[in-house]
Amino acid sequence: MDADERAVEVNRLLLARLREGASSLVIPTLTVATVPTRRQRKAGAELLSKKAAAHLLGVDRATTLEKFIATGQIKTVEIDGRVRIPREEVERVINEGLPTAGPQRSKTRRASKASTFSHSESPGAEIRKLKF
Repeated sequence: MDADERAVEVNRLLLARLREGASSLVIPTLTVATVPTRRQRKAGAELLSKKAAAHLLGVDRATTLEKFIATGQIKTVEIDGRVRIPREEVERVINEGLPTAGPQRSKTRRASKASTFSHSESPGAEIRKLKF
C-alpha cells in the first residue's frame, strides 16, 4: 500500500470512529515525506565545488586540482554547467594519497647567458659580438 492509499484508509477509519462517537479517540498519525529545504540539501551535499575539494585536499585549485581533473586522476560530475567533485572521490584521494602531478620543475635557477662571461677573449672581441 503506497502513501496515498494509506492516507485515504486512515481518513476513512477516522471518520468512522467519529460517527460512532468514540470518546477515547486515538488519532493515528502519518509520517509524510517532506522535501528537504535548500539548507538541508546543502548540509548533506555529496558533491563538492572545486574550491571546497581543493581545500580538503590541501592543494591549489587553479593549478594542481585542475591538472588532476584534466588528466582524469580525479573524477568529476557536471551539474547545470558547473563541475562538481563527489565527496567519495575526495575521500578516495585522501586515503590513497595524492596522485603525482607529473614531472616537477627543478628548484635551482640556471644562470642566464648574459651573466656568463668567458675571460678567454679580450673585452674588445666581446663588444664586437654584441648586436644593437
